Amino acid sequence: MYKNDGYVRRYSESFKLKVLAELTKGNHSKRQIALTYGIQSSTINVWIKKYDRKDLMNTRVTVQTDDELSRIKALQKELKQLKDLLIKKDLDKLVNDSYLEVAAENLGYKNVEELKKKLKHKALMKIAPINRKKRRYAIATICNAFELKRDAYYKYQKRFVLKKQIEQNVIMLVKKSRKTLPREGTRKLMKSLHNDFRKQNINIGRDQLFRILKENNLLIRRKKYSSKTTNSYHRFYKYKNIIKDLIINRPNQVWASDITYIRTINGFCYLALITDMYSRKIVGYDISDSLELKGCVRALNKAIYQTKNTEEIIHHSDRGIQYCSNVYTQILKRKKIQISMTQENHCYENAMAERVNGILKDEFFLDQTFTNINHAKKATKNAIKLYNNKRLHLSLDYKTPNYVHKNVA
Repeated sequence: MYKNDGYVRRYSESFKLKVLAELTKGNHSKRQIALTYGIQSSTINVWIKKYDRKDLMNTRVTVQTDDELSRIKALQKELKQLKDLLIKKDLDKLVNDSYLEVAAENLGYKNVEELKKKLKHKALMKIAPINRKKRRYAIATICNAFELKRDAYYKYQKRFVLKKQIEQNVIMLVKKSRKTLPREGTRKLMKSLHNDFRKQNINIGRDQLFRILKENNLLIRRKKYSSKTTNSYHRFYKYKNIIKDLIINRPNQVWASDITYIRTINGFCYLALITDMYSRKIVGYDISDSLELKGCVRALNKAIYQTKNTEEIIHHSDRGIQYCSNVYTQILKRKKIQISMTQENHCYENAMAERVNGILKDEFFLDQTFTNINHAKKATKNAIKLYNNKRLHLSLDYKTPNYVHKNVA
């Protein structure tokens, strides 16, 4: 039935089913079929509802040509790729947001927004570098993305350039200082470069210096060493530890002695050291190609030669056969030097000497392999000279061992 201006047209059931059957084939659209049979598209919709043919509500023309079929397949493939890309972007955003949340939490920020606010200008300079050729987008576009005005970008750019210049000056001073002391740490650099920073009007704190060194891979990583040069299983008398509870308050009160190894291509040579426990100064040393007594005796004689009065000195060492031998102890007794040794043969009871060994190897590269013993002797002489005269000690209030030894003694 069709109503128009009062005229009612009725259609048979067979006609209605015929129209729907034609629509089912998919050769023509609903509008085309309506024009062919002289009816309205809305009438066809009424019949679709009447016969419950929901499958025909959005009927489209079936494509017959191969070109159109291939085009549809290509579009479907492209649509799937776009969907996959959107899913991947959503996942990437979710992962990045989770990283930011963890970073904000670990760095002590309340939330991600606070972290972004703190790092906004740094991130801006990453995306919008000073060199225009390296920018992918216009400054206005980038500033809009960061919710900033253009003048904010240019103001920060000036500060960024100044900051980078200061960092370059700091790095230059650090590298210059490390030509003499290659493994000087951050706190000591702060002290040793204080005058240089002041001359160049560089106002920098320890944490900022640490950050600059870290960002430029200039932080020093300490090495661990493990070696055994002590033979305490011998027939000689082992003395007691008389410095265990002693308060050390002056130079030439206690000398700490120890032996450490130095590598050469042909094997090992051995460095005997005597260190003043108050000033940390190496007062005697000798390097030889064996662990025999002669090297330790030469180091002891050097220390004695440089000291005016030896009567109030205590010589502390481990229980090694060299230090317990009659020859060595007789020299100490003749000079009226008291003898002290570790009780339990533990490195902590001679920690000062062990620490000096580590410093020479770690900071002055005596841990490398030398071509021969003469090469090792030259390197050792230079290392000890720098250690005594240039290296600052935290325990000495950032003073050198030689300075403390001379000015207190």
